[in-house]
Amino acid sequence: MNIDDRIERRLGYDTGAGVFVDFDAVSPVFHLEAPIGRGPALERLLDAFSPAFSGALPPSTYVHGPKGSGKSAVVSALFARLTTHSGPPQAIQTSTRAVEPTLPGFVYVDARRASTRFRLYHDTLAAVGDETVPDHGIGTDDLAESLRDAVRKGPDVVVAVDHTNEPETPSASTVVEWLTDVSGHIVPVCLGREPPEEIEWDPDESVAFSRYRRHVLVELLTSRCSTGLGRDALSHDQVREIGEWASGDAHDALAAIAGAAIRAERAGVSTVRAADVDAGIEEVPKPCVTLGRVLSLSESRRRLLYELVTLPESDRSSVSAATETIASRRRVDLSASTVRRVLYELADAGLLDRVTVQRSDGKGRPPSRLVPRFPTLVYRELFDRSARA
Repeated sequence: MNIDDRIERRLGYDTGAGVFVDFDAVSPVFHLEAPIGRGPALERLLDAFSPAFSGALPPSTYVHGPKGSGKSAVVSALFARLTTHSGPPQAIQTSTRAVEPTLPGFVYVDARRASTRFRLYHDTLAAVGDETVPDHGIGTDDLAESLRDAVRKGPDVVVAVDHTNEPETPSASTVVEWLTDVSGHIVPVCLGREPPEEIEWDPDESVAFSRYRRHVLVELLTSRCSTGLGRDALSHDQVREIGEWASGDAHDALAAIAGAAIRAERAGVSTVRAADVDAGIEEVPKPCVTLGRVLSLSESRRRLLYELVTLPESDRSSVSAATETIASRRRVDLSASTVRRVLYELADAGLLDRVTVQRSDGKGRPPSRLVPRFPTLVYRELFDRSARA
């Protein structure tokens, strides 16, 4: 947030704006251009990539750490900035002569949206090439050859592939195999949660992210709230309470803040109340699936989850009841059997929990119901905003 924005807020220009000023600023799926509180990790990444600044290939690198520790935010922001320095040779003066190293291209790809060899090649080629890459009518081998040709004619390429080793995404070792099959001048950088010893890949370098320290997380939340929420909508004590509850997880903390603010805004008040904070925290399950993972699903699966989380409690008492109600809605063009199958697949993927319902009569096998493992209030808001857009 710049100085002019801060002055305007002091002058009261945002008075009457309600709870939200900029929803994205407190959304757990939105990353800032300049991440907060991750200076040391950023320096370690720059150290790993330092050979690129003198014209050499940087080492393959594995970036790892727990959910909500800032890996995606920092790497995506860093690569976006490095991209502006990539391309033609840049003169660097030394004490004896001027050398002109060619910086490699830096490409950030999300494996949640590029989970196949075809899509990985497609998204990488779209970032390094000058022409539009078609989504259809072209084979994987053709994409590989086009990418190989682009790298051969242009600078080397460093490709960061985020969210590897998730249930719906390829492993780091698979991603590395796909990229190195194309060219030895493509350097893989993989991001994942598992420590290096637990993956089937031996990178040249590794950079670890730890959970946010409490005071750093509170600083991050305060900055995001100062941009995203109305002046005095959330007190510092409330921010600190949420920061302490989140235990260093920025995703969960932002989800709780966004949920609390949504509840307050729907109640027609301009400040977040203690009950709103409690509700926002209650809406974030532990352990929690990231909303980014949910939003990367196909449109039909996102729709089914939306229909599930908007059901009244009585219609979520069992899988059968939920299935029948969802299938009967006009917005869902699927049979009840298909709805049931997809919901079970989402449960198998860890997005939903199957919880046995207690029965008092003791007759027959007790039914089960589906409980979301992601923040449902914020998900509904994100889905609604996307639909309106």
